[in-house]
Amino acid sequence: MENLLALLDKIQQVSPLPIFSQEMIVVQNAGMQHWLNMSLAQQRGISMNISYALPSQFLWKLVRSMASDEDVPDQSPFSREVLSWRIDQLLASAVVIQDPDFSSASQYWLGAATDEDDLANRSVGESEKIKQDNPRVFTEQQTLKRYQLACQLADLYEQYLIFRPQWINDWHQGKSSQSFVNKEQALAVEKWQAKLWQLLTQEQSYNPLELVNKAIENIVSKKHLLPPRLSFFGINAMAPMWLSFIEAISEHLDVHFFHLNPCFDYWGDIQSEKQAINLLSKWVVGHDDITVNVGNPLLANLGQQGREFMALLNDYSTVNIEVFDAVEQSDGAENISVLQQVQQDILTLTDQRSTAKNQQDNSIVFSSAHSALREVQGLHDWLLHQFNDDKTLTPKDVLVMCPQVEQYAPYVSAVFARGWQDLADKIPPLPCSIADRVSKDAEPVVAAFTQLLSLPDSRFQVSQIIGMLRLPAMQNKFSISLEELDKMSAWLEQACVHWGVDQQHKQQVLHSLEVNNAFTWQQGLSRLMRGFAFSDRSIYVDEQLYLPNVEGNDAILLGKLMLIIEQLQHFSQQLGQDKSANQWQQFLLTMLNSLFEVTDEMAFNVIDQAIGSLAEYCQHANYQPNISLSVVRDFLTNHFSQPDPGRQFMVGQITFCSMLPMRSIPFKVIAILGLNDGEFPRQRQPLGFDLMASSKSELGDRSRRGDDRYLFLEAIISARQSLYLSYQGRNIRNNNEKQPSVVLKELMEYLEAGYGWQLHNAEAVNDENGNGDRSSDIKQLPMQAFSEHNYLGKFKSFDPNWLKLKSAKKIQQSDALLLPLSIIADDDPKVVDINELIRFFQHPAKAFAQRHLQLFFESHETQLDDTEPFSENFLQSYLLRQQLLALYLVGSSEDEISSAVSAAGVSGVFPDLPSTHDSLERWRDDSETFSEFIQSQSQLTNDSLPITFINTELDVVLTDNSHFTLSANFPVQADSLMFYRSSSAKGKDLFGLYLHQIIMQCWQANTSNLNAAHLTEEQNMLAQVNVTKGFYFDTKNQKPTQYRFSKIDNAQAQLAFIVDTYLKGQQQALLLNTELIEKFFKAKAFAQSSFEKLWSDSGSMLSVVKPLGQDPYMHYFWQQCPEFSEYQSTFTALYQPMWQAQEQIK
Repeated sequence: MENLLALLDKIQQVSPLPIFSQEMIVVQNAGMQHWLNMSLAQQRGISMNISYALPSQFLWKLVRSMASDEDVPDQSPFSREVLSWRIDQLLASAVVIQDPDFSSASQYWLGAATDEDDLANRSVGESEKIKQDNPRVFTEQQTLKRYQLACQLADLYEQYLIFRPQWINDWHQGKSSQSFVNKEQALAVEKWQAKLWQLLTQEQSYNPLELVNKAIENIVSKKHLLPPRLSFFGINAMAPMWLSFIEAISEHLDVHFFHLNPCFDYWGDIQSEKQAINLLSKWVVGHDDITVNVGNPLLANLGQQGREFMALLNDYSTVNIEVFDAVEQSDGAENISVLQQVQQDILTLTDQRSTAKNQQDNSIVFSSAHSALREVQGLHDWLLHQFNDDKTLTPKDVLVMCPQVEQYAPYVSAVFARGWQDLADKIPPLPCSIADRVSKDAEPVVAAFTQLLSLPDSRFQVSQIIGMLRLPAMQNKFSISLEELDKMSAWLEQACVHWGVDQQHKQQVLHSLEVNNAFTWQQGLSRLMRGFAFSDRSIYVDEQLYLPNVEGNDAILLGKLMLIIEQLQHFSQQLGQDKSANQWQQFLLTMLNSLFEVTDEMAFNVIDQAIGSLAEYCQHANYQPNISLSVVRDFLTNHFSQPDPGRQFMVGQITFCSMLPMRSIPFKVIAILGLNDGEFPRQRQPLGFDLMASSKSELGDRSRRGDDRYLFLEAIISARQSLYLSYQGRNIRNNNEKQPSVVLKELMEYLEAGYGWQLHNAEAVNDENGNGDRSSDIKQLPMQAFSEHNYLGKFKSFDPNWLKLKSAKKIQQSDALLLPLSIIADDDPKVVDINELIRFFQHPAKAFAQRHLQLFFESHETQLDDTEPFSENFLQSYLLRQQLLALYLVGSSEDEISSAVSAAGVSGVFPDLPSTHDSLERWRDDSETFSEFIQSQSQLTNDSLPITFINTELDVVLTDNSHFTLSANFPVQADSLMFYRSSSAKGKDLFGLYLHQIIMQCWQANTSNLNAAHLTEEQNMLAQVNVTKGFYFDTKNQKPTQYRFSKIDNAQAQLAFIVDTYLKGQQQALLLNTELIEKFFKAKAFAQSSFEKLWSDSGSMLSVVKPLGQDPYMHYFWQQCPEFSEYQSTFTALYQPMWQAQEQIK
């Protein structure tokens, strides 16, 4: 390719054009254009006055100008984009639907048999009257299928025009081509396709093929319209029709074809090994002397497309200038890398297998991984080694190709630095750009706009709407900050908004009239708005529960949210109505500008161009019918799914791109990812009505598989120093072997046979040096990035983060018992509330992680749920029972209690089901029963339960004579401390009762020497307390229970030990969870096996929701089940006095 560039530069120097004339260069894609511009500028110092064009666009434009027909528009009505709308309009016409020849095409999009069968049995007058009185109305699904069929047919007709022009001429003259393999079936398809083409040409005053002939006739009189010189650079495939046209104009100007020929010998007669076997099998037995020219097997197997194009070029009168670059023989074979040897074999048409030798190096690397992510990570490490070994290598010298770059883009963004601005000291300096991305995946605004087109089908889920609002373009439009968005999310969670705009919308979605507005945006926003206006607390009015969450200036924010929902609802309704193309253009632009603020000009231009194209194509097609949303959505989605080949390609960084035809640009390092079996070469299944698939292949025909095979050949010959080939050779689930792509396998077999490589699939586990299977030249990557083998061997990883994790695992695994992390806390608390002490012993490891490591595994962000509740939430039911119990205990009226129950029913936290009412009444009855039990056990005569809360502090002397202060808020009722919970008693409840009792006893002991006159009234009340009571409702047996703690021996010593243990838990994680109390002391013999069952199994022995080992904090400190014996003595000393002192009264 560099030699072709030098030849182009030389031609322009030797024969320069007039200063005001532009050099016309036709290239296949924008990537080649960019490389040419940069390379010419590098050689000359500047590249200017050059006009680039794509082949099809340039040639059609030249044909139209040369034909000089005023009726020919700039946008050809036979272009695929315009033709699809013209075909769609014809398919919906009565002419096509009523024609029996179109029955198969009509049945595809209409579904069932048409009504024309019934009309055929009626008289002409009667059938016409029926058609006029009953105009056909098509469903949205039918119109979508019809449009999709039209697009497929438009694409086929474009292929026929270019590769089968004789068919078009025959159809124009009313003839049949008669050149099909399966004639009976193909002729039936051809019949309606020919008729459809005749209908299309009747609408126009010209035939596109006649235009080409007319342009050729007018060359002499119109040669002033030709460019002064025409060059085709890097194109390796072109239809014969265009080559004939180019030959015609070449008689009047210089036309240069700069074609990359992989071989300087004639190779038009070589056959692939498969073709050779097929040919030999057909010849007569006994002709053993017959041979088939295979030449170089790589060129023969991969180069069919280039071979056919060379054959086409040779059919025309051309002057060939051969510019090849062979390795000098004086260099010696030892100085030539294997990659260069393979390239030379292709160049000289040599089969190295006939003179096999042993030569291995790292110029070609085969890498096998378990996943796409590991492929990218392995490439990153390998590239770092290349930059270390070659100081002249820069990021712009590296090209990475994938069959579909979208499949690898997320992993590339995660592993590589996206641009120079993302680099940091700890990140290896490997910046990259990703080309060929599709707009709907690369541009968030485009993705959001596409999502808006689905609003009529949307349930208006709360997460969907909030997700849209997280888009900066939408936030800027409505002046909403991220903090305000979080506040909105909290409001919606409290208002229990899940899905649905209003009751009517829910009825449409569920196709039922028996639904209300529960959980909808209308209900939730109404509750928030009315709560703002009514009160600063939740209030139940008119069977609604108003919420007080919105205060002050937050009303403005609530108004913005209501405006957004109102606009989305309006656009949703408008989207559901069919419109003309121009109406769609105006409406979609209005929607875009109403909901988004321009923050990214490129993304908005993509949307604007797509919308404009819709109106433009329909205008050129003279498309009159209204268009449904499904068709518009399909059109725009396809437009947004087209890759942009010029954007982010070769911008001075490592370039990631898709494998596109004719992108044979030379790079020092070329890597290809995703060379997996069945995924590359890519195959395109022909349509059932594709006539080209039913006919014999002709010279110049294109195929996706052939393009990909030639792409791989171009990659081999375009790499200057190194070629990195990666595939997923192991199954990530079971580690089974997976085969590489067939083209990669062919290269492997050539290296094995010709250069002595060992390329069987490597073992998944690397050897002690990290090199994989020593007998294989395939680099097998470990399945995990943190594997120790990833940091051994020739291409070891540089990532320090995974290495730290591996080092930490080694430290943890150095002993059978995982040692807990130990930290000396500088901020040991000296004053602690009793509730903090209870929370600590409930989960000591969690308390230590959160306080001293700032480690929080729980997400405190608002969790919006798109699904309304269908089952009772245990936490919400407990909170309601606790609320009702409190109301009963303070003597609330029946009206107040009924109001609380009704408010709970409409709060949105419980299912909107008939059974919810029964549950509410059951919880009300349980609460009443529970309150009566508490009052009877407390020997109260009045209707309310008088509880006085008394704050006090206690100085605790520890074993080392240091002092520690505890604070408590005692709930005093008569001569006892009173606690109650509408739930079964748990270990933390019993420990809380016990702790309050011993703190109270210690306080009483410290004040026993004081005269009652020196105590306050509240202190005197506390001095009379002699018992701590806890009332709980056993949810399993539906019965209330009382637990009591009275006089406890050695209270001060017990309290000192508890505080000492608490302080020890500020330095390391402890395994003293209160949920283990009951299981430990009820067990006859609590052995290690019992603890292991608790750790890993959630069987009948457990009352916890999940095993201890699945708790994230427990797993963080103890990745394996610890030895409970290490903590058993402390556990027993801590909780046994409590367990023995408890009294249970049922």
